[in-house]
Amino acid sequence: MDSRTISEQRLGGLFVQVLDNAPCVLMAKAAGFDFLFFDGEHGDIDYARLSALMLLGNSIGIPSLVRAPQLARADVSRILDLGATGVMVPMVETASQARQLVEWAKYPTLGRRSYSGGAHTGYGPSGNHQQNMERANASVLAIAQIETVEGVRNCDEILSVEGLDAAIIGPCDLAISMGEPDNVGCDEELALIDEVRDACKKHGKGFGIIGGNALLARYANDINLMVSAIDTHILRDSFAAAVDDYRKIGE
Repeated sequence: MDSRTISEQRLGGLFVQVLDNAPCVLMAKAAGFDFLFFDGEHGDIDYARLSALMLLGNSIGIPSLVRAPQLARADVSRILDLGATGVMVPMVETASQARQLVEWAKYPTLGRRSYSGGAHTGYGPSGNHQQNMERANASVLAIAQIETVEGVRNCDEILSVEGLDAAIIGPCDLAISMGEPDNVGCDEELALIDEVRDACKKHGKGFGIIGGNALLARYANDINLMVSAIDTHILRDSFAAAVDDYRKIGE
């Protein structure tokens, strides 16, 4: 991934909430996913396990994005130190929140991220600080998740923040924020998503959605980060299909 060209890319990822073992990383790479997207907000993978999975992914060429549980330096910078290629903060509603994300995600002169070697430098030798910081700033993605009406209302200001690389829509929470929890994808919500898409285009930022394939397809000409494959959904659907096969055989 390259933060400088994310608005020109078309990438599809696997959203990971429970799959926390090395074979799954290898299978995701073999299947052709462009990235893994670990859910640190609602998922069930602790930081120690997360770091091991991301190190494996980095070594075989499948980068990792992580949704932080909250806008906090202890999470944003820590996730990147553990080897993530990008970090997304949920429920971003203001430009000041976006600037705070950039401060913790990017090294000077873009931000104020504290420097330390470790997983994100492949546990390589000490030194080369300037080179490592420049490489990180060119590759690390700082992503705002916009999933409330207030976030959409302020999306132009949010996307104007220097160092912010992309915005990703959370359609379920956006519908809840609208007072339409069971009407995801309604015309009113699509109009709000259009506003975010247009702001991303205006400011040259990446645009993404975590949602169903029908919604992703509607934005096929504009979307850069596609996330519809969710591990829990895949497992649940596969289990149900297996049970259905047994029933058909039994009949």
